[in-house]
Amino acid sequence: MLRTRLLTAAVLVPIVLVIIALGEPWLSIAVGALVFLGMAELINLLDAAGYQPPQVVTLLGGTAVSGAGLLVANRDAVSGLPGELLRLTQPVGLVIAAFVVAVLLLGFAGFTRADPRNGFATWAISSFGVGYLGILAPFIALLGHLGPAGGSASTEIGPLGLRAGMAWPLLLVLIVWGYDTGAYLTGRWLGRNRLIDHISPSKTVEGLVGGLVLATAAAGIGAWLIGLPAWHPLVIGPVVGITAQAGDLAESMLKRAAGRKESGFLIPGHGGILDRIDSFLFAAPVVAGYALLVAGFVV
Repeated sequence: MLRTRLLTAAVLVPIVLVIIALGEPWLSIAVGALVFLGMAELINLLDAAGYQPPQVVTLLGGTAVSGAGLLVANRDAVSGLPGELLRLTQPVGLVIAAFVVAVLLLGFAGFTRADPRNGFATWAISSFGVGYLGILAPFIALLGHLGPAGGSASTEIGPLGLRAGMAWPLLLVLIVWGYDTGAYLTGRWLGRNRLIDHISPSKTVEGLVGGLVLATAAAGIGAWLIGLPAWHPLVIGPVVGITAQAGDLAESMLKRAAGRKESGFLIPGHGGILDRIDSFLFAAPVVAGYALLVAGFVV
Protein backbone atom coordinates (compact mmCIF):
# COMPACT_ATOMS: atom_id res chain seq x y z
CA MET A 1 0.00 0.00 0.00
CA LEU A 2 2.77 2.45 0.92
CA ARG A 3 4.63 1.64 -2.30
CA THR A 4 1.51 2.36 -4.36
CA ARG A 5 0.96 5.65 -2.53
CA LEU A 6 4.54 6.70 -3.21
CA LEU A 7 4.38 5.77 -6.90
CA THR A 8 1.13 7.68 -7.36
CA ALA A 9 2.57 10.68 -5.53
CA ALA A 10 5.63 10.58 -7.77
CA VAL A 11 3.31 11.04 -10.76
CA LEU A 12 0.88 13.55 -9.25
CA VAL A 13 3.33 15.89 -7.51
CA PRO A 14 5.05 17.06 -10.73
CA ILE A 15 1.66 17.55 -12.42
CA VAL A 16 0.43 19.75 -9.56
CA LEU A 17 3.64 21.79 -9.55
CA VAL A 18 3.49 22.30 -13.32
CA ILE A 19 -0.13 23.52 -13.09
CA ILE A 20 0.86 25.97 -10.33
CA ALA A 21 3.81 27.19 -12.40
CA LEU A 22 1.63 27.67 -15.50
CA GLY A 23 -1.01 29.58 -13.56
CA GLU A 24 -4.22 30.61 -15.25
CA PRO A 25 -6.23 29.40 -17.04
CA TRP A 26 -4.79 25.97 -16.22
CA LEU A 27 -5.24 26.37 -12.48
CA SER A 28 -8.96 27.10 -12.82
CA ILE A 29 -9.41 24.34 -15.40
CA ALA A 30 -7.81 21.86 -12.98
CA VAL A 31 -9.99 23.05 -10.08
CA GLY A 32 -13.13 22.84 -12.25
CA ALA A 33 -12.29 19.28 -13.29
CA LEU A 34 -11.63 18.27 -9.67
CA VAL A 35 -14.96 19.75 -8.58
CA PHE A 36 -16.88 17.87 -11.28
CA LEU A 37 -15.25 14.54 -10.37
CA GLY A 38 -15.46 15.27 -6.66
CA MET A 39 -19.18 16.10 -6.94
CA ALA A 40 -19.79 12.72 -8.58
CA GLU A 41 -18.04 11.01 -5.65
CA LEU A 42 -19.88 13.15 -3.11
CA ILE A 43 -23.27 12.31 -4.63
CA ASN A 44 -22.36 8.64 -4.45
CA LEU A 45 -21.43 8.98 -0.77
CA LEU A 46 -24.62 10.87 0.07
CA ASP A 47 -26.65 8.22 -1.74
CA ALA A 48 -24.86 5.45 0.20
CA ALA A 49 -25.63 7.32 3.43
CA GLY A 50 -29.34 7.13 2.56
CA TYR A 51 -30.01 10.75 1.56
CA GLN A 52 -30.76 10.01 -2.13
CA PRO A 53 -29.76 13.39 -3.58
CA PRO A 54 -31.18 14.30 -7.01
CA GLN A 55 -28.05 13.39 -8.90
CA VAL A 56 -28.25 15.53 -12.02
CA VAL A 57 -29.40 18.71 -10.26
CA THR A 58 -26.82 18.32 -7.49
CA LEU A 59 -23.98 17.64 -9.94
CA LEU A 60 -24.90 20.55 -12.19
CA GLY A 61 -25.56 22.83 -9.21
CA GLY A 62 -22.17 22.15 -7.63
CA THR A 63 -20.39 22.54 -10.95
CA ALA A 64 -22.23 25.79 -11.71
CA VAL A 65 -21.47 27.34 -8.31
CA SER A 66 -17.83 26.35 -8.66
CA GLY A 67 -17.75 27.75 -12.18
CA ALA A 68 -19.17 31.01 -10.87
CA GLY A 69 -16.42 31.18 -8.27
CA LEU A 70 -13.75 30.55 -10.89
CA LEU A 71 -15.20 33.28 -13.12
CA VAL A 72 -15.06 35.71 -10.20
CA ALA A 73 -11.43 34.76 -9.53
CA ASN A 74 -10.61 35.39 -13.21
CA ARG A 75 -12.87 38.42 -13.59
CA ASP A 76 -10.14 40.66 -15.04
CA ALA A 77 -9.64 38.25 -17.95
CA VAL A 78 -13.31 37.46 -18.54
CA SER A 79 -15.32 39.02 -21.38
CA GLY A 80 -18.35 38.23 -23.52
CA LEU A 81 -21.32 36.40 -21.94
CA PRO A 82 -19.40 35.37 -18.76
CA GLY A 83 -18.36 38.99 -18.26
CA GLU A 84 -21.95 40.13 -18.73
CA LEU A 85 -23.10 37.62 -16.11
CA LEU A 86 -20.57 39.05 -13.66
CA ARG A 87 -21.90 42.55 -14.32
CA LEU A 88 -25.58 41.63 -14.08
CA THR A 89 -25.23 39.76 -10.78
CA GLN A 90 -23.62 42.67 -8.93
CA PRO A 91 -23.82 43.60 -6.07
CA VAL A 92 -25.14 40.20 -4.94
CA GLY A 93 -22.32 38.35 -6.67
CA LEU A 94 -22.33 35.56 -9.21
CA VAL A 95 -21.41 32.85 -6.67
CA ILE A 96 -24.30 33.74 -4.36
CA ALA A 97 -26.69 34.00 -7.30
CA ALA A 98 -25.66 30.57 -8.60
CA PHE A 99 -25.94 29.02 -5.13
CA VAL A 100 -29.40 30.51 -4.62
CA VAL A 101 -30.61 29.06 -7.93
CA ALA A 102 -29.16 25.65 -7.00
CA VAL A 103 -30.85 25.70 -3.57
CA LEU A 104 -34.20 26.65 -5.11
CA LEU A 105 -34.01 23.87 -7.70
CA LEU A 106 -33.03 21.33 -5.04
CA GLY A 107 -35.98 22.51 -2.96
CA PHE A 108 -38.30 21.71 -5.87
CA ALA A 109 -36.68 18.28 -6.12
CA GLY A 110 -37.45 17.72 -2.45
CA PHE A 111 -41.16 18.27 -3.15
CA THR A 112 -41.22 15.06 -5.19
CA ARG A 113 -40.47 12.88 -2.14
CA ALA A 114 -43.54 11.22 -0.59
CA ASP A 115 -42.26 11.64 2.97
CA PRO A 116 -41.75 15.32 3.90
CA ARG A 117 -38.94 14.38 6.26
CA ASN A 118 -37.16 12.64 3.42
CA GLY A 119 -37.84 15.60 1.14
CA PHE A 120 -36.39 18.04 3.64
CA ALA A 121 -33.30 15.85 4.17
CA THR A 122 -32.84 15.63 0.40
CA TRP A 123 -33.04 19.41 0.06
CA ALA A 124 -30.75 20.21 3.00
CA ILE A 125 -28.07 17.59 2.34
CA SER A 126 -27.93 18.24 -1.41
CA SER A 127 -27.58 21.99 -0.76
CA PHE A 128 -24.73 21.20 1.62
CA GLY A 129 -23.00 19.18 -1.10
CA VAL A 130 -23.26 22.06 -3.57
CA GLY A 131 -21.77 24.48 -1.04
CA TYR A 132 -19.10 22.11 0.23
CA LEU A 133 -17.36 21.75 -3.11
CA GLY A 134 -18.87 24.55 -5.18
CA ILE A 135 -18.04 27.37 -2.78
CA LEU A 136 -14.85 26.14 -1.09
CA ALA A 137 -12.88 24.75 -4.06
CA PRO A 138 -12.59 28.03 -6.06
CA PHE A 139 -10.52 29.51 -3.23
CA ILE A 140 -7.68 27.32 -4.52
CA ALA A 141 -7.78 29.24 -7.81
CA LEU A 142 -8.25 32.56 -6.02
CA LEU A 143 -4.77 32.14 -4.49
CA GLY A 144 -3.37 32.31 -8.02
CA HIS A 145 -4.67 35.88 -8.30
CA LEU A 146 -3.10 37.33 -5.17
CA GLY A 147 -0.59 40.13 -5.55
CA PRO A 148 1.21 42.58 -3.25
CA ALA A 149 -0.41 45.93 -2.50
CA GLY A 150 0.09 48.11 -5.56
CA GLY A 151 0.99 45.09 -7.67
CA SER A 152 -0.70 42.10 -9.24
CA ALA A 153 -0.48 38.32 -9.45
CA SER A 154 2.29 38.67 -12.03
CA THR A 155 4.45 40.81 -9.72
CA GLU A 156 7.70 39.06 -8.79
CA ILE A 157 8.17 38.60 -5.04
CA GLY A 158 10.58 36.91 -2.64
CA PRO A 159 14.26 36.06 -3.06
CA LEU A 160 13.64 33.83 -6.11
CA GLY A 161 11.46 36.35 -7.92
CA LEU A 162 8.45 34.04 -8.20
CA ARG A 163 5.17 35.42 -9.46
CA ALA A 164 2.87 36.21 -6.54
CA GLY A 165 0.16 34.16 -8.23
CA MET A 166 2.48 31.15 -8.19
CA ALA A 167 3.95 31.64 -4.72
CA TRP A 168 0.69 31.56 -2.73
CA PRO A 169 -0.72 28.33 -4.25
CA LEU A 170 2.73 26.83 -3.69
CA LEU A 171 2.58 27.86 -0.02
CA LEU A 172 -0.81 26.14 0.31
CA VAL A 173 0.48 22.93 -1.28
CA LEU A 174 3.65 22.90 0.83
CA ILE A 175 1.77 23.27 4.11
CA VAL A 176 -0.97 20.74 3.33
CA TRP A 177 1.46 18.17 1.94
CA GLY A 178 3.79 18.85 4.85
CA TYR A 179 1.01 18.28 7.34
CA ASP A 180 -0.26 15.14 5.61
CA THR A 181 3.25 13.66 5.38
CA GLY A 182 4.16 14.49 8.97
CA ALA A 183 0.85 13.20 10.34
CA TYR A 184 1.01 9.98 8.30
CA LEU A 185 4.60 9.09 9.17
CA THR A 186 4.44 10.11 12.83
CA GLY A 187 1.11 8.38 13.32
CA ARG A 188 2.40 5.26 11.60
CA TRP A 189 5.59 5.07 13.68
CA LEU A 190 4.62 6.59 17.02
CA GLY A 191 0.82 6.81 17.07
CA ARG A 192 -0.75 5.50 20.27
CA ASN A 193 -3.52 7.87 21.34
CA ARG A 194 -6.57 8.18 19.11
CA LEU A 195 -7.54 11.68 18.05
CA ILE A 196 -11.25 11.32 17.18
CA ASP A 197 -11.90 7.60 17.22
CA HIS A 198 -15.60 7.68 16.25
CA ILE A 199 -14.82 9.50 12.99
CA SER A 200 -11.36 8.32 11.94
CA PRO A 201 -9.76 5.58 14.08
CA SER A 202 -6.43 5.86 12.23
CA LYS A 203 -5.84 9.49 13.28
CA THR A 204 -3.71 9.95 16.40
CA VAL A 205 -2.63 12.78 18.68
CA GLU A 206 1.00 11.96 17.87
CA GLY A 207 0.20 12.24 14.17
CA LEU A 208 -1.40 15.63 14.75
CA VAL A 209 1.71 16.91 16.53
CA GLY A 210 4.05 15.51 13.88
CA GLY A 211 1.90 16.99 11.14
CA LEU A 212 1.92 20.44 12.72
CA VAL A 213 5.69 20.37 13.11
CA LEU A 214 6.27 19.53 9.45
CA ALA A 215 3.52 21.93 8.34
CA THR A 216 5.28 24.74 10.17
CA ALA A 217 8.61 23.81 8.58
CA ALA A 218 6.95 23.75 5.16
CA ALA A 219 5.33 27.12 5.91
CA GLY A 220 8.82 28.45 6.59
CA ILE A 221 9.87 27.50 3.07
CA GLY A 222 6.70 28.94 1.56
CA ALA A 223 6.96 32.19 3.54
CA TRP A 224 10.58 32.56 2.44
CA LEU A 225 9.54 32.14 -1.20
CA ILE A 226 6.93 34.87 -0.74
CA GLY A 227 9.25 37.14 1.21
CA LEU A 228 7.22 37.22 4.44
CA PRO A 229 8.88 38.05 7.78
CA ALA A 230 10.15 35.10 9.81
CA TRP A 231 7.26 35.09 12.32
CA HIS A 232 4.59 34.29 9.72
CA PRO A 233 5.34 30.53 9.46
CA LEU A 234 4.86 30.19 13.23
CA VAL A 235 1.27 31.37 12.75
CA ILE A 236 0.22 30.19 9.33
CA GLY A 237 1.84 26.74 9.64
CA PRO A 238 -0.12 25.51 12.69
CA VAL A 239 -3.33 27.33 11.71
CA VAL A 240 -3.44 25.91 8.19
CA GLY A 241 -2.22 22.52 9.45
CA ILE A 242 -5.10 22.26 11.92
CA THR A 243 -7.53 23.44 9.25
CA ALA A 244 -6.22 20.82 6.82
CA GLN A 245 -6.77 18.14 9.47
CA ALA A 246 -10.30 19.43 10.01
CA GLY A 247 -10.97 19.13 6.28
CA ASP A 248 -9.75 15.54 6.34
CA LEU A 249 -11.93 14.73 9.36
CA ALA A 250 -14.97 16.35 7.74
CA GLU A 251 -14.67 14.06 4.73
CA SER A 252 -13.99 11.08 7.03
CA MET A 253 -17.25 11.86 8.85
CA LEU A 254 -19.07 11.80 5.53
CA LYS A 255 -17.46 8.49 4.55
CA ARG A 256 -18.28 7.01 7.96
CA ALA A 257 -21.93 8.02 7.50
CA ALA A 258 -21.88 6.33 4.09
CA GLY A 259 -20.11 3.22 5.38
CA ARG A 260 -17.23 3.71 2.96
CA LYS A 261 -13.48 3.59 3.51
CA GLU A 262 -12.66 5.73 0.48
CA SER A 263 -14.58 8.25 -1.60
CA GLY A 264 -13.62 6.60 -4.89
CA PHE A 265 -10.97 4.67 -6.77
CA LEU A 266 -9.49 7.10 -9.31
CA ILE A 267 -6.17 7.60 -7.49
CA PRO A 268 -4.35 4.31 -6.75
CA GLY A 269 -3.28 4.05 -3.14
CA HIS A 270 -5.09 7.27 -2.21
CA GLY A 271 -8.74 6.50 -2.97
CA GLY A 272 -10.81 9.11 -4.76
CA ILE A 273 -10.63 12.78 -5.68
CA LEU A 274 -12.28 13.86 -2.43
CA ASP A 275 -9.72 11.87 -0.46
CA ARG A 276 -6.97 14.03 -2.01
CA ILE A 277 -8.58 17.46 -1.96
CA ASP A 278 -10.50 17.33 1.34
CA SER A 279 -7.73 19.10 3.27
CA PHE A 280 -7.36 21.76 0.56
CA LEU A 281 -11.09 22.57 0.66
CA PHE A 282 -10.75 23.81 4.25
CA ALA A 283 -7.18 25.11 4.02
CA ALA A 284 -7.45 27.25 0.86
CA PRO A 285 -9.99 29.77 2.27
CA VAL A 286 -7.84 30.14 5.40
CA VAL A 287 -4.68 30.81 3.36
CA ALA A 288 -6.59 33.31 1.21
CA GLY A 289 -7.96 35.05 4.29
CA TYR A 290 -4.50 35.17 5.85
CA ALA A 291 -2.98 36.65 2.70
CA LEU A 292 -5.66 39.34 2.47
CA LEU A 293 -6.16 40.21 6.14
CA VAL A 294 -2.72 39.63 7.68
CA ALA A 295 -0.06 39.57 4.96
CA GLY A 296 -1.44 42.63 3.16
CA PHE A 297 -1.90 41.06 -0.27
CA VAL A 298 -4.76 41.95 -2.59
CA VAL A 299 -6.81 40.30 -5.34
